[in-house]
Parts: sequence; structure tokens; C-alpha cells
Amino acid sequence: MNLGAVSSRNGFPAHCSDMTSFRTKSFAECTFSRHLLLRRWQTTSYQTGWRFRADWFLPEVRTVVTSLATNAMVPAPTAKSLGAARARNGVSIGETMTDFRALFAAAEQTLDVDALQSLAEGWAEVAESAPPISCTDVYTGLATQAHFQRRVHEVFTFGSDCPGAHALAIISVPRPRDSRSHCWTLLARIGESVKGQLHGTGAMAMYKNSAVHVLFPLSESNLCRLVECKTALEALGDGALSPARMKFYPLSASAAATAGTTAASTQGSTYETK
Repeated sequence: MNLGAVSSRNGFPAHCSDMTSFRTKSFAECTFSRHLLLRRWQTTSYQTGWRFRADWFLPEVRTVVTSLATNAMVPAPTAKSLGAARARNGVSIGETMTDFRALFAAAEQTLDVDALQSLAEGWAEVAESAPPISCTDVYTGLATQAHFQRRVHEVFTFGSDCPGAHALAIISVPRPRDSRSHCWTLLARIGESVKGQLHGTGAMAMYKNSAVHVLFPLSESNLCRLVECKTALEALGDGALSPARMKFYPLSASAAATAGTTAASTQGSTYETK
């Protein structure tokens, strides 16, 4: 396989001439080559029909990439594990197999039919017995923890379709006094309020342990919307969620500077930049 030429499809520059030669390269070169293959696979999969970008990356994806980049093959157990993971995440068999073919197209290698069969076997074993992981929490209508974590990892690893930096915000509300969690009617109102306040911002939100976690593109307008979201939450349940506290966790130095400036000019909220 020759990665020396620039792919006409996605324009990625090649940095290694032979996938099998990775074993003779330094650790740093191998790490970069694996990252390059990961990016190429992701892009090719998107181009061939992967539907939900935030759901693409899984730990098993990295394992498959490491195997192909270092040994020029995907062992049957590794392919089977990926198929099982895709099934647990609710990905169809067709989309799973198309994604796997995209890996070999990205690596400019002939499809390993045996590995593809192992992938399908892993998917089939799980699909009938394990319920798929939903992307939506049934109580709040916000993202599930698994879906939210995958999105955060994707932004960290690959960046985002939205230009500029991203940041995390956590809006903590008081815990209920007489139970472990708020009643389901209040949880539903929390979800509705958060979705309404953050609509159009490009943000993703999750509720966990009496706190709303928000991943959002950093901008002054989005920061103001988050302050409004906090205020809206405090008004729910006859003040049961007041006072709320908000903390920012910028994902870059530029994000920290912007968040800090906005925090200094905003009264009545708690902001911490880390």
C-alpha cells in the first residue's frame, strides 16, 4: 500500500510509504501513522454513509486501527469485538459492514473477507440479546452519558464541524432533600428548559447527578445563553433548583481567556476556569 500520494478523495497527505513498514519505525512515527489512518477511516466512513458522526468513535475502533497499522491485518477477535460494540450502540449490520469496508479503502488495502465475516459474527451475537444504547435519556430527553462522552472525545480527538474552540459548562442544582433524585416530572421539565434555552447554539447537554453538563462552541452569545439557561433552571419547581452554580471548563487556552472575561463581567453566578 502506498500512502505517499495524496488521496484524490479526501486530500490527506501521506506520511508513510508502506503500512507493513510501521513495525520498523520509531514509536512517534507509528503513533502518527495510526492517527493518520484513524482520520482517513473516519472521513471515508462519513463519505460512504455513516449517519451520526458523534457515534462513530469507540475504543474498539482504535484497537482495529492499531492492528491494521502495525501488522497489516485485523485479527478475527479484534474484528469481532468491533462488530459487537457497533451492535450494542444500535448500528445496523449494513452500516457496520460499510464502515469496515471504508477502513480498508482508507488504508488502500484489499478488503479482508475473513475479518469482515468475524465483524458480522460479533454483531449478530450481540444484536439479538442486547438492547441498543439510546442516544437520548428517557427522563430528560437530553443526551445519554455514553453519547455525551463520545461527543466530548470526538471533539478532543478530531475537532468539530463548528469553527472555533469548545468548552464544557456544568450547571449544578441543589439535590432533593427527601430522595436520591428529582421526580420524573421535574427531570422532564429540566430537559425541556435546557433544550429550549440552548436551541440553535450547537451545544449538546446531558443531565447527571443533579447537574446539567453542556459541551458548546465557545462564543460570547453562547456564554450569555448559558447564563440564561441557568436562570431558567432556577425558576423551575417553585425554586427547587435554586440556587444553581455554573462552572466552565475550557478545552483550550483561548477558551479559558474568553470564559474568564465573560465571568468577570457577570454577576450572581459562580465561575471556575480550569
